[in-house]
Amino acid sequence: MTEKSLPPSAKTHSTLDLAVSQELNRAVQSIVYNKFLIDRAVAYHGASMLARDLHDGAYGPHVPMSFVSCVLPFYRACERTDHGSPAYQFASVPTANTLGCSWRWRRKSLDEKEAEKCREHLSDFVAMVSGKVDDATYAWVKPLGLFVPGEGKNRVDFFREEGVESIPARVYERTYPEPTRITIYRIRVSAFSATWAVLDGRWVENIPNPSWTLPLMKAYGVKGPVPWPSDFPEPKQVQLAFFMPKGITSPLGNPEFGDEAVVDLETVVATQNFKDESVRTAVFDLRDVKIDHRVWQISLGITLASLVLLSLVPDEFSEIRIFIGMALGAAMTSGVMPYIVPFVTTKRRRLAQNQYLPRARAPKNNQSA
Repeated sequence: MTEKSLPPSAKTHSTLDLAVSQELNRAVQSIVYNKFLIDRAVAYHGASMLARDLHDGAYGPHVPMSFVSCVLPFYRACERTDHGSPAYQFASVPTANTLGCSWRWRRKSLDEKEAEKCREHLSDFVAMVSGKVDDATYAWVKPLGLFVPGEGKNRVDFFREEGVESIPARVYERTYPEPTRITIYRIRVSAFSATWAVLDGRWVENIPNPSWTLPLMKAYGVKGPVPWPSDFPEPKQVQLAFFMPKGITSPLGNPEFGDEAVVDLETVVATQNFKDESVRTAVFDLRDVKIDHRVWQISLGITLASLVLLSLVPDEFSEIRIFIGMALGAAMTSGVMPYIVPFVTTKRRRLAQNQYLPRARAPKNNQSA
C-alpha cells in the first residue's frame, strides 16, 4: 500500500479522544495495569494461586476478551457497532487503557538493541497500516474507554514497560449497556454471600471479582451495591437457577449471550407461578407420600375371595350374591383409587414427577423467535 492509497485515518493518527470522565478513565487504567501486574507476577514468580480465575494458569495469561469476562458484567452485550461489516479506523490507542497478554514473548526476552529495534518497528504507524508490521486489531469498548486486543496483544505490555504511551492499531467500536440499565446487588443470606449484577431488571449475572468490578461500575455510574429487592425472586431460587441446564424454558441462559451463565428473573417467576397452579392428581403422584402396600394386598385378597364366593354361591341366594358383589366392588375401588383416580387437588410443585414450564409460556420463547 503506497502513501497515496493509505486510508484517511492513517494520515492523521493522533491518539484517540476517549471522551470519558477522569474517574472512569482512572478505573479502567487501574484494571489494565493490575492485569499487567498479575500476569507478570505469575510469569516471574509463579503466583498463579493468588491470581485465581484472573489468570489462565498453565495456558498462560488470559487473552483480553477472556479476562474481560471475569471483571465486566454482561460483556456479551458489547455489540459491534458495524454489525461485523467490518468498519475499522486506524488510530493510535492509549497504552494505559489497553489490556495486554504477553503469552508469546516479554520485554525480558529481548536485549537492549533488540528492544529498541522492536519498539521502533511496532511504533511505525504507516508501516502498520501498509501491512509491513503484524496486524494489531483492537476492540474499543467506547462507553468505558477500554481497548480489548484481538491481534497484537503481545506488544501491549512491551510498550507499557518501555513507557510508550500509544500503540498504532486498527480499531473497531463496541457498545456497552448504559449505566442506568445495570444495578449491582449484594446478597447476604445466612452464610451465603454474593454480588450480582442485574441488567434491565431481568438478567442476573454473578460478579466473581467484586473488588475489580465495583470500582469500575461505580465510576461508570452504575447504581449499587444495594440490598436484594423484596419484589424479586428469593436469592435461593436465583442461585439454584445457576446450576440448571440452559434452555428456552429454563431460567438459565440468554439466547443473545451464548453460553454465559445468566439467569432470567422473568423465567424464574413464570416457573414459580406455573408450579403454584392447582391440579387434580392421584395420591400415588404426590411427592413425599407413600401408600402402604397392604392396601392393595388386602384389596386383592378381598377381590379374589369375592370372586371365589360368587362362583360357589347358588343363584337362588341373590341377596348374598349382591352383598358379595358390593364387597368385590369396594375392594377393587379401594385398591386402584390411590393409584389412578385424580381425586386430590394440590399444587404442581407437590407432585412427585417434576413439572416443567411449557415452551409456550416461557418468557424467552418470544425472544428467540
